[in-house]
Amino acid sequence: MTTPARHSLAIIGAGPVGLEAAAAALELGFDVHVFERGDVGMHPTAWGHVRMFTPWSLNVGPASERLLKANGWNAPPADECPTGQELADLVLAPLAATEALRGRVHTHAQVVQVSRRALLRHERIGDAARADEPFRLLVRDAGGRESVLHAFALIDASGTFGTSAWAGSGGVPARGELYLAPQMSYRPDDVTGLRRERHAGKRTMVVGSGASAATTVTALAQLAAEVPGTTAVWVTRGAAALDGEVAGDTLARRAELFAGARALLGGSNESVQHVGGAEVEGFEYNTGTHRYRVTLQCGEQARIEEVDQVILNVGYRPDHSITSGLQGHFCWATRGAMKLSAALLGADGGGDCMVAPAGGAELLCHPEPNFFVIGAKSYGSSSAFLLRTGYQQAADVLALLGSKLPRD
Repeated sequence: MTTPARHSLAIIGAGPVGLEAAAAALELGFDVHVFERGDVGMHPTAWGHVRMFTPWSLNVGPASERLLKANGWNAPPADECPTGQELADLVLAPLAATEALRGRVHTHAQVVQVSRRALLRHERIGDAARADEPFRLLVRDAGGRESVLHAFALIDASGTFGTSAWAGSGGVPARGELYLAPQMSYRPDDVTGLRRERHAGKRTMVVGSGASAATTVTALAQLAAEVPGTTAVWVTRGAAALDGEVAGDTLARRAELFAGARALLGGSNESVQHVGGAEVEGFEYNTGTHRYRVTLQCGEQARIEEVDQVILNVGYRPDHSITSGLQGHFCWATRGAMKLSAALLGADGGGDCMVAPAGGAELLCHPEPNFFVIGAKSYGSSSAFLLRTGYQQAADVLALLGSKLPRD
């Protein structure tokens, strides 16, 4: 059985943080390979029409920038805020295409499961000697063919955007949600662009109270001004609360979004109806009318809403099933890295990503040696994540892993 080199590193996810980690790893001499189940930057592309709250200066990792500039890259204006598509097109795609990374970024290569070679999760509990066996990755290609690969270090930077939370009360699927999920949307739809015809002149329900929901409802209000008959029903669990709103916000675009969203909650636009203090109980779909019948519970009262489309912007959750064969330590509340989650839950700042702690490598460690979860996934259900934070995590983790490499 072939044993990989001690400086071998596998990274799951070819998004901004995964590619930054790969670029930093190359600088430190790692034999690094990145595995992406879709295309490079598939998550930013999925919300590609949305303009970010933060400028380019905060959205390009330092190792990525060094590698790109070495290949003739011209940086965009530092103070402009990119869209998700611009981030994917102008940074992630050319980064993965550099000569240094081209043969190391494997797209449409899904990591199905990870374990330690010849070790079960309950064996050698908390024992540093587990590091003597490499990680064993079961990888499936686009044609369904599977192969087993090995590496002595593992970074999971796969993010959370691919796994939406459920809309039902208590965070479990509402009645009918599992069945209807494929035809409903769980991301901030491009309602004024690519999906305009789906919503123009229609009644759309948006469920959620965070930035994604605020973005979607604001866009629907814009569409209503352009196309008569367009209306929105905005359903939130809180009576008038917005998740992620920050007092004295230093990010102008975020402050502007929430100010507009709060006005919509207050009834500033007759095309947007707000239903607060509501829990989603069930979804039905009438194949004759092509409309949804949504059952809400507002306190002691049941409420029925009939709509043409449903957008569920209810947040995202980390999926740790890929690494369930490892000794990971995750917070029971947020499902983020345990030590980091404790620091976040005890931090000041009200969930503001601009002041949330990055978390050094010591906060990202697990009982499993040389295994790290970085990026949005390390924050679990917390929305206080910033790409700049993920880039610092990558640098900290690679510095720690690099210090363990044998020296000539």
